[in-house]
Amino acid sequence: MCLALFGVYSVSRVRMQTDSLWSIPSAASILHEGNTNLDEFQPWGDPASAYARDEVGGRTYYTYPPGVMVSALPFVAAAEGLFSLMRPVLSRLGAFGADALAWLELFRSTGSVNLGAYNRTEQLIASFYVCAAAGVLLVALRRRVSPRAALVTVLLFGLGTTAFSTASRVLWQHGPGLFTLACVILMLARPTQTSRTAFLLGLWVALAYVCRPTHSLTVLVVTGFMALKHRRQLPAYFAGAVLVAIPFCAYNLSVHGAVLSPYYRHPLDPLASRFFMALAANLVSPSRGLFIFSPFLVLGVVGFVQRWRQRSLEPYEFVFALIPALHWGVISSFGVWWAGHSVGPRFFTDVLPYLVYFLAFPIQDALEAPSKHRVLTGVLTVMVVFSVLLHWRASNSYDVHGWNSVPLDVDLDPSRVWDWKDAQFLRAIPARYR
Repeated sequence: MCLALFGVYSVSRVRMQTDSLWSIPSAASILHEGNTNLDEFQPWGDPASAYARDEVGGRTYYTYPPGVMVSALPFVAAAEGLFSLMRPVLSRLGAFGADALAWLELFRSTGSVNLGAYNRTEQLIASFYVCAAAGVLLVALRRRVSPRAALVTVLLFGLGTTAFSTASRVLWQHGPGLFTLACVILMLARPTQTSRTAFLLGLWVALAYVCRPTHSLTVLVVTGFMALKHRRQLPAYFAGAVLVAIPFCAYNLSVHGAVLSPYYRHPLDPLASRFFMALAANLVSPSRGLFIFSPFLVLGVVGFVQRWRQRSLEPYEFVFALIPALHWGVISSFGVWWAGHSVGPRFFTDVLPYLVYFLAFPIQDALEAPSKHRVLTGVLTVMVVFSVLLHWRASNSYDVHGWNSVPLDVDLDPSRVWDWKDAQFLRAIPARYR
């Protein structure tokens, strides 16, 4: 399953680099100079990438969390080592050898480099993390539902959500973040907690936060759950978290002079007049709505309600339900609640593992007794076909991304997300048919 998903991701053509532009050069700086500053890449190339750089103490750093560049390290280090060893024979390997030599030269270059040339590298690394997240989710769901239900659920996660059209495209924070959350679910959804599993849980929770600040909700809720339900394992849980927290805080102190970088200190404004509109937009607007771009996720809500009414919810399943609810409020409190230039509900990408967890139960009902649940099966089939085609198109056509800029930049007029006559999902229809 993971290999099949990776194949689909790697042949999909859209690779829109924005926030991710400096992720690979930052990893190169760590490998070659032992630091994360980007000074060796001056003079800067494309001025459009300036927003992703911070000037601190006369040096320049990548704005976004260190988890992104660290997640790239094992892959670029392995590629550099392999291509260096193979260098004498690469020139005889045709197009592959030429591409490998060009990549090696680029990766070792300084000064003004072509950041766009890393789009394929970013895509492959991001695709790996999303596929790894799918594999871990499959293992976790197999403990709760049938093998078929687990497989179908994870395939919907991989092909019918922004895991495909956003997280797997380039090395955003979302790909590594999805993997850490899948591991959190695997460690938390257990009949018992031991010191070993609590240690690993703390480790993955902390790594999630290092990848993306919105995972602070996972930190708070999971830590509260462990304090209430598994107090004996708290020392092991905190021991795992400290392994990540100490170097993370030390890095921020050395670079920014504070425990958290400015990116982790963005203000929230839940009292703003547009908060309730943003709440609605993030769920049902035609260009940013979660239930518009992946309508089958509504059944995840149904799955939670069913289990709650049947009083069959496990204690940790309340954690899986609470985090997305809080996340919905947090992303609607952002100044840029529409997620900038993106495909659909990009901000909801960060809680997809929690949402698809509850989706597995209605899917199991539909698979085990299709004649008994004909309406559910029919509705689910229509939703799935629509979602998969939409996200496949968004991953293979730049027309869908063009909605963000044409006819007007969505950052200048966020109200466009409510325009049903020019909905972003309609851009998935080829122009000659539209």
